[in-house]
Amino acid sequence: MTSEHVNPLLAALAAEDSNPLLAALPPKLNAMELASALEYTPLTSANVAQVPLDRRARLLDQFRATFVPTVSTISIAYGLQDLLYGGLAARDPRSTEAKQFIYKSGHSVGQGDFDVWWPTYAKGMVVEGITGMGKSRCVERFLELLPHVIKHGEEPNCGWKSLDQLVYLKVHMPADGSRGGFLTAAFLELDKALGTDYHKAYSGGRWTIERQLVAFLHLLAVHRCGLLIIEEAQEKSLNSGAFSSEFMTLFLRVLNWGVPTVLVGNPLAFTKIKRFSQNVDRFSESGWHTLFPYRDHKDKEWAEDWIPLIWNPTLLPLPDAPYQPTSDHFLDKTLAGFIWRRTAGVPRYVARLRMAAQESALRRGLTQITHNFVDEVYRTDTRIRPLHARIEAITASNWQALECYEDIPASQFRTLVATGLDDKASAPHSCEAATPQAQKQSRPSSQKKLQRDTVEEKIRDSLMRGLEAASSPHRE
Repeated sequence: MTSEHVNPLLAALAAEDSNPLLAALPPKLNAMELASALEYTPLTSANVAQVPLDRRARLLDQFRATFVPTVSTISIAYGLQDLLYGGLAARDPRSTEAKQFIYKSGHSVGQGDFDVWWPTYAKGMVVEGITGMGKSRCVERFLELLPHVIKHGEEPNCGWKSLDQLVYLKVHMPADGSRGGFLTAAFLELDKALGTDYHKAYSGGRWTIERQLVAFLHLLAVHRCGLLIIEEAQEKSLNSGAFSSEFMTLFLRVLNWGVPTVLVGNPLAFTKIKRFSQNVDRFSESGWHTLFPYRDHKDKEWAEDWIPLIWNPTLLPLPDAPYQPTSDHFLDKTLAGFIWRRTAGVPRYVARLRMAAQESALRRGLTQITHNFVDEVYRTDTRIRPLHARIEAITASNWQALECYEDIPASQFRTLVATGLDDKASAPHSCEAATPQAQKQSRPSSQKKLQRDTVEEKIRDSLMRGLEAASSPHRE
């Protein structure tokens, strides 16, 4: 080894540290730090005590805004962070390669030319789950930790006089499932974030769908977009007719352009994507995250995170009455079982039931909620009754009853139970995983499960220590 030897690992870290695209971003966080940053529990006893009782009903939506960091949601946030920082590091604007790519990308605009590819394709990620699992809220909570746009002055080493760096762009899938509708929404979101008029500039007869797509990709490259997030992909959007293959091609082109891409939606939306190994490989680089309802009221996340941080906070003068079983049903023996039986472990249903009980109690002038009262709200409230059939089917593992809902992957739930999987962030990602042999192989070994549980317990213990004060009952 000579004195001129350069450690390539240290050189890579030094380049990342001095990258102008990363300089204005918050520092990268480890799992524990992410948990602390993501946590949002506004309904603490101290906060509520400062609000007059007659104004508290206006705060019911804060139950829905509350964010509980769990092992699953931290894993998603960690993947998003990896995509953002890793993608920007790979596209260091000081490199000759990056400068040439921007030039070639601009030259392709108006020609519908897709021959311009970033030398190494970007990573992808999928966050899937049925409605109510909080997948969109999880992504949104991570984005709330970031600036949306960063304004740069002149950077001679990067080749720009000024730059509005777009840290992320979130685009909702269009209702009609068309690429034209998607691109219209994308240009409008760009204009909203940057104060530009790209939608008008790239509209008109000469701008075919193909040319608009190239223009959109070029704009993502010019503004050094760190993350493209496709929100609420539904089955009809990605799997209907010719649009399915066209959207797969569109998303792969975004990756080829060097922009990390996240797909968020219903598991059924990705059925055809899972049938192609290349698609699964590309979109699982930073994780294929599947959120399921909590399968058991004894689940640690459910009993130790969700119940204390979502259910226990109250807008009433007094904390809930100590739990007393409301029936002889075995699930009603504990508070965790009582709530799980009436929400099926679905986060949105938990928030809705809690909000309904709080709103009803405040309206009646109660000072404290009993669990018999909660049961009454569950049985009679018009916001909860439409959920009964789904809740009862999930808690009873009656997947046949779920098959009547076109947007619930009943077969996936059935497979989860049949294989005995207990990792809510794991699910079959491809057609192979549906076979009995693959299902058997997918079971984690005892050693791996022990290692995972140890990590989960460390994170959960840290969370609970830091949030214990937030979940403490009112003291009058």
